[in-house]
Amino acid sequence: MDSLRLAIAASFTADPIDDVLSHWWDEWGVPARTEFAPYNQVFQALLDGDGPLARNRRGANVVLVRVDQWRDGLAGADELAEAVRQSAGTAAVPHLVVCCPPAPGADGAAAEAHLAAALAGDARVRVITSADITDQYPVADYFDAYGERSADVPYTRAMFAALGTVVARAVHAWLTPRPKVIAVDADNTLWDGVVGEDGVLGVRVPAGRRALQEFLLAQRAAGRLIALCSKNTEADVLAVLADHPDMVLRPEHVTAHRIDWRPKSANLAALAAELDLGLDSFVFLDDNPVEVAEVRAAHPEVLALALPAAADAVVPYLRHCWPLDHVRVTADDERRADRYRVEAQRRAARTEAPSLASFLDGLGLVVDVRPMAPADAGRTAQLTQRTNQFNLTTVRRTAAELTTVDVLVVEVADRFGSYGQVGVVVHGARGDRLAVETFLLSCRVLGRGVEHRVLAVLGALARERGLADVALAYAPTDRNRPAYDFLTGLPGVRRDGDAFLVSTSDALAARYEPPVVAPTAELSTAAAPLAERAPADTTHRIASGRTTAAQVLAAVDARRAAAPAAAIQTDDPTEAHVARIWAELLDFAPSSVHDNFHELGGHSLALVRFAVRVRDDFGVELPVDALFTDAFTVADIARTIREHQSADLDDLLAELEQLTDDEVRALLDADR
Repeated sequence: MDSLRLAIAASFTADPIDDVLSHWWDEWGVPARTEFAPYNQVFQALLDGDGPLARNRRGANVVLVRVDQWRDGLAGADELAEAVRQSAGTAAVPHLVVCCPPAPGADGAAAEAHLAAALAGDARVRVITSADITDQYPVADYFDAYGERSADVPYTRAMFAALGTVVARAVHAWLTPRPKVIAVDADNTLWDGVVGEDGVLGVRVPAGRRALQEFLLAQRAAGRLIALCSKNTEADVLAVLADHPDMVLRPEHVTAHRIDWRPKSANLAALAAELDLGLDSFVFLDDNPVEVAEVRAAHPEVLALALPAAADAVVPYLRHCWPLDHVRVTADDERRADRYRVEAQRRAARTEAPSLASFLDGLGLVVDVRPMAPADAGRTAQLTQRTNQFNLTTVRRTAAELTTVDVLVVEVADRFGSYGQVGVVVHGARGDRLAVETFLLSCRVLGRGVEHRVLAVLGALARERGLADVALAYAPTDRNRPAYDFLTGLPGVRRDGDAFLVSTSDALAARYEPPVVAPTAELSTAAAPLAERAPADTTHRIASGRTTAAQVLAAVDARRAAAPAAAIQTDDPTEAHVARIWAELLDFAPSSVHDNFHELGGHSLALVRFAVRVRDDFGVELPVDALFTDAFTVADIARTIREHQSADLDDLLAELEQLTDDEVRALLDADR
């Protein structure tokens, strides 16, 4: 796997975030590296055509800013938005803009909202506000005045843990496929109790279960399909959805269901077939670990998760399931669930039609092929990233890249409603050919002849330009067999290297001939042996125990502690502790308590991070003259720490001696 690259430009010293990011890439098994732009050169980094952001070809560009540092917040937001738009318009990777928390007492909410609004329409950019950060990972003691004074490191280690996690989650959401379906159990999941025993109105829907249903509805509103997969009597479950007064999830919210007594793995496969989606598009939620294990064993591509037993813990758990995060929600996403319900009506009409041909004739299919407009860029890029089955080359393109080529978009509708934008064609004249570099269609319109109508449009375009052939580039993958079948089934098609050639006249005459469909075999209901799946384990581990900044920081520290221990010989516990911090910051241990920090590669940022760690671990703020000196050794720093601790103890004892007995007793009582 090629290494993921994060290029980070920050208005403050953000290097401490690197340890957190490295932890998360290790957690997910992603090879990645981070490159920082020069300190406090955000605008320069965004506008530099040869800088680290412009050179980034795989990953994401991250901009970290504190809006409370701007003299005029709204003007600063406008200037930054313009610079981000310019950078994103030419970059090969998306841009993540993170508004970091302001200093205590400062307020940057208006400027952050203004910045988010200014960039809201750009599909290449995502803005995360400080409120978003504190909502996910609140940190009470977040600001480090000592670090800010020393080297403009304004946040505590816990806050950097929160920042790094928010960035990692956003990048993970951007660069990994998102599930399309959430299949959920019913008894003791959507409600408490067993409907077959307690009755339709006897099951209970406490606050935690309602919260789960509201979470599912929010996921549906963002474009995910909700399915039911339950071992139960179908009529009972549907009656609870329809008639129970406390239910939030209703029948119209459920796109598909399988409610019977077959293995849930078999029913998930049936749901995938019905929805015409791969099983790798599914998340399965169940309260029963045995059912989850059965699904994992049979379908390791399904993200199967055992929910917490306590109802109130379910939604907090799901909020930290990273695969359920959204990058942004498009209008097409919002319509997806309703569109699939309409598709169910189409399937019903199909079963009533005497043949596939008569069914298609009755659909009233309308295929509109037109040049891409600027407003289409986000959805068009999304299609190139997500579409695999009918995608001749599977070349992934960003919105910025699409503005540099000739692009046609395909929209489809029929008598049941609109499918929206479902296709993309990238083309250009090459000699006497119309060269098609990208031709893709969403799988939801396959089998209707849409691909043939698009080819006919390309034939008309080739004829207008006086070209002899339409050349369709093709690159085989393990998933685009439907595209190959289409190409090889075209009349008069010829091969020319990696391209399939269709004469302009044949392209113009392209028509779909529906095949005679044989009955499908009955789906096997045999359950597979139980097994575990690592990605689900990773998701579960994070959602269960990496949900706070403190937990993340502990995991980061544990990763550091697993590194080779400092190899110095000392009986002094303070020296040993200092050596451990030193080893973690420099990635190697001093060989002696008399080794010089600067001579072994210590730099100014490492010095500041070292001082912050000493402050956190020992409660001692080292004076600047103790850091920037040739006498900076483990032994010297340990001695300075002991001297400050001794002085602090003397001051405390002197203060206690001034207290009366009653004041001492009051302090002791208050501490109990």
